This record gives sequence, structure tokens and C-alpha cells, in this order.
Amino acid sequence: MKLKFTTMMVIFTLITLSTNAQDKRKGYIGISIGPSFPMGEFKNEGLANTGLNLSLINFGYLFSEHVGIAANWYGGAHNIDVSYLGLSDGMWYYGGLLAGPLFTTPISEKVDLDSRLQIGYSVANMKLEGYKIDGTGFAYNVGIGIRTHLAEKWSLSFNVDMLSANNKGDYMDRKIQTIQPTVGLSYRLR
Repeated sequence: MKLKFTTMMVIFTLITLSTNAQDKRKGYIGISIGPSFPMGEFKNEGLANTGLNLSLINFGYLFSEHVGIAANWYGGAHNIDVSYLGLSDGMWYYGGLLAGPLFTTPISEKVDLDSRLQIGYSVANMKLEGYKIDGTGFAYNVGIGIRTHLAEKWSLSFNVDMLSANNKGDYMDRKIQTIQPTVGLSYRLR
């Protein structure tokens, strides 16, 4: 009886130690939102005003202590002010999927600094005076962020990203460039 109890205690201790060794969370999945500031020809020729960026899925997973992969399913919208031309206002919509390397540096036990370089696919359309113009193309994103771990399974993130997408279609040839500061909430993965 004493041998069974001792054996069970040793097994319980080993399981507890291995569980504690695996407590370090290696990834996250979350959502983020913030303004989207147009730049370059998107602002000047595309007539885009400040808009909104929503990342429905922000994902990151570390393969080692500092290197992993990040992915993002994003969307944005910007008003077009063409009232000075006697037209009603229009709207730019864009979105896509991006993926690429993630580099993380722990600043403290509760704060990580992330940097990302992602490439992927972009879709854009412009609606103006009842017309809709579509385009697709290549996109890339460069970003940095700070993740503050609120609890064992939750993090609050503050990010700044620069998105560039070249969208082409039958009647569209538009380079979309934006700066996107966002705040987000993430569930921490094992």
C-alpha cells in the first residue's frame, strides 16, 4: 500500500513538473482595431481620408524562444471626399491575408516586443456614385508591437503596422499604403 502511494506521488510530481515546464505560452490569437492613415498616392490620388482597420485574426506562434510565424486576416475602409467635384462621397474597402516571420524579444516576464514582416494577398474595391471598381494583388506589411500579459491566458497588444498593397483590376491600378496603429486583445496559446 505504501509503495503504491509513493509511486503515485512520484508520478504526480513528475506530471506537475512537466506541466510547469510547459507553462510558457508560445503563441497568441486575437483581434485588433484602430485607425488607418492613408499615405502616398492612396491619399493624394485615391482621395482616401483617415479610415478604420480591423484585424479579425491576429495569430502568432513561436518555434523557438525568439522566432516564429505570424498571420493576419485584415480589412480596412476609408471615405472618399469628392464633394468638391459635385459627386456624392464614396468609399474604399480593402482586405486580405498575410503571413510571415515573427520575432519576439521579452522585455520583462509580462511584456513581449514583437516585430513582423508579412506578405500575402489583397483585395480592394472602390464604390463611387453607384459604380464599383475591384482589384486584387500582392501585399506586404511591416509591423512592431508590444504584448502585455494581463493574465495567464490573456494579453493586451499595441501595434503599429505599415501596409502596402498593389491592387489591379479591369479599371483599377491602385497602390494602397497605410499606417495602422491598433489595440487588441489576444488569447495566449500553449
